[in-house]
Amino acid sequence: MPTRRTDSAFPISYDKQMDALVEGMTKREYFAIMIMQGLSATNQEFEDVYQKARTAVAEADALIDILDNE
Repeated sequence: MPTRRTDSAFPISYDKQMDALVEGMTKREYFAIMIMQGLSATNQEFEDVYQKARTAVAEADALIDILDNE
């Protein structure tokens, strides 16, 4: 089964204010969050405040590309 960037990591959640079921975050967002957490734990220096986020997203995309081709 292929993995796509837009697949839901958590397919359904409930919004109490809207009283409706809503889609959860995408696998891309979830993977990027987990990778960014790992990067933060390393205390690695980044050239600007956005480089860590860009790195996490790029690595999440690479992971999804590999998973999609299996």
